[in-house]
Amino acid sequence: MYDIQVIGAGPAGCIAAREAARRNLNVAVFEEHEEVGARLKCSGLLSKTGLESLGVDYKKAILNRIYGARVYSPSLDKMNIICKDVKAFVIDRKKFDTACADEAERCGAKLLLGRRAARKDLKSKLIIGADGALSDVAAWSGFPRITEFAFCCQADFANARISDPRVVDIFLSNSLFPGFFGWCIPLNESEARAGLGVFRDVRRSYSLPARHYFNNFVKKHPIVSKILNKSKKRNELSAVIPLSPREETAREGVLLVGDAAGQVKATTGGGIIFGGNCAGIAGRLAPSILKRGDSKQYETNWKRKFGKDLMLHKRIRGMYNSLSDAHINGYFKFAKKAGAEKFLVEHGDMDSPTAMLNSTAALPLKGFLFKAFGSILSNKFL
Repeated sequence: MYDIQVIGAGPAGCIAAREAARRNLNVAVFEEHEEVGARLKCSGLLSKTGLESLGVDYKKAILNRIYGARVYSPSLDKMNIICKDVKAFVIDRKKFDTACADEAERCGAKLLLGRRAARKDLKSKLIIGADGALSDVAAWSGFPRITEFAFCCQADFANARISDPRVVDIFLSNSLFPGFFGWCIPLNESEARAGLGVFRDVRRSYSLPARHYFNNFVKKHPIVSKILNKSKKRNELSAVIPLSPREETAREGVLLVGDAAGQVKATTGGGIIFGGNCAGIAGRLAPSILKRGDSKQYETNWKRKFGKDLMLHKRIRGMYNSLSDAHINGYFKFAKKAGAEKFLVEHGDMDSPTAMLNSTAALPLKGFLFKAFGSILSNKFL
């Protein structure tokens, strides 16, 4: 009999297992696939500071070092946000996930590969659901549903025409990528990873799938089509990413972590950093939860540390989704005039908008934000 059963051996599940096993708990991790990291589900672009916060040896998983981004408005006006130092890494998710799993095993957790957990298998006093956006654990335990998602498509392209392998291209447009954005990430000097997401609320119906927008993006976009001209597509995938935290992430004997909890940046869909850190909290609190029977302390702790940032990401996403391309173009120009490029180069933070916007240097930019979006961004966030 295990003290804890973790369902899902992605980064969040393995970090939770690692921390619990370090505290001398008997931990089993159930993974439905025969190998860890069997299916790529994200762009693999992670901030340097965020990666370092996870306590995982990620060095062998690095594919590329990123110094900044070119961000394009719908009209293809451009912001160059390029720094002198490395700000992010493109990682090999299979190698990174394997590193997370290896550390969990070294700490004493048991990894059960090719084992899709059924409801009848959940017999431990504490279950940690790390089984993704469409979590079975959450459904079995009666947690509130997540209703807002990004449906994403991406692929890798060999023989791409990359002008600068240190720089990511980000494309904004609510007509080309409704409610989300497009990206083109250099994996090296000749390979690129291009993709996009579209916002979906499961309570509504939509006429066009994400793949429709993806095909148009890679074939017809004025910039991306040139980068990918005569390239060879491989590793095409689709993924569903939650865009709001689940209203409840802890019940008696059950914790949700990572995508299962919706611990994801609604602005970008990135969840490894927040999800991994929240999973670490779950694992560290596991002995206390087992002793006292108080699962809610996990939710209280992760929301105290990360809730404000995740909510601001969600508000920014809601604000962006309400804009037409014409409005995005206009605000983009105003932001450039307000000094956004210089500010983001010097003070940008991929993970924590509250830390970034609470710096003294952000005052001119905050004035612009309040003037443009005062009804959406309140003082309690900025």
